[in-house]
Amino acid sequence: MVEYLLGNHLVEIGRLSEDQLETVIAKMDAVRVKLGLLAVAEGMMTTEQADEVNRLQATMDKRFGDIAVERGYLTEEQISNLLKKQGNTYLAFAQVLVDENLLQLQDLEEVMDDFQQKNSFTKSDMEDLRSDEPDRIVPLFLPAEAMCFKDITGVLVRTMIRCIDRHVYIGKAVLKNELSVKESAFQKIDAFSAPVAGYKALETGFAEEDGGLAVIAAAYCKESLPLEKEDMLDAAGEFLNCVNGLYATSLSRSGIDSELLPPIFFEASSSIKDTAVLRVPICVRGKKANFIVMGQV
Repeated sequence: MVEYLLGNHLVEIGRLSEDQLETVIAKMDAVRVKLGLLAVAEGMMTTEQADEVNRLQATMDKRFGDIAVERGYLTEEQISNLLKKQGNTYLAFAQVLVDENLLQLQDLEEVMDDFQQKNSFTKSDMEDLRSDEPDRIVPLFLPAEAMCFKDITGVLVRTMIRCIDRHVYIGKAVLKNELSVKESAFQKIDAFSAPVAGYKALETGFAEEDGGLAVIAAAYCKESLPLEKEDMLDAAGEFLNCVNGLYATSLSRSGIDSELLPPIFFEASSSIKDTAVLRVPICVRGKKANFIVMGQV
């Protein structure tokens, strides 16, 4: 998620073009973050130390980590920990920016500071964002009064990443009592028994925005776009059932038995009302849809 959240900010402030951002995203999957960049980002080495080791690598047949240990910049334990983090999405994004000469690491840190201020994030929030772990990022985009919906939203994001597109991301969610939606699919999750305090039955849904629902549906059913409206809603309903099924399974581990009711579909715009209606913008492959959660807060 972080690659688009930060990448879109870079586009907004004029540091990247949209085409450059898409090029960076396309190259990320093949990138293995270099230890030097990783060590600097983690605060274990200075930029000058990393540059020195890189220069020495040009004349020595040794790995970056071996030279850094010999120079006393890193320990063997630190090297081991850094190797485990080489798959981090934020660092892969940073690596491509540096490799493509689009941004330097120091510039990126300044951009991160600007992004932090713009979104009123704390230092801890930024650490959560850099982790690229959905369970840590989702709460950053939910209103404080809607945190009871973070678990189901986390299941959604993780399932989207696995089944739809690994570069999916969400926007700031909004909590209301009433919401107008376009074409949509909804499903209720009813509880048979709820021995765990605080559990409340939910209804979730997907609603179209500007083509995102069609992208989700086509990716899930492995069909090409465009889709007929009925096929789009059917596939969206199947994916919604998958998400809710995973959530219901997690509930069962806490001793809560639940039932998924059949999905219902709306082929035209409609208005939905409940005690609380949460709208979570979903962005996938340049298109937008909305994830809706209804229930009591």
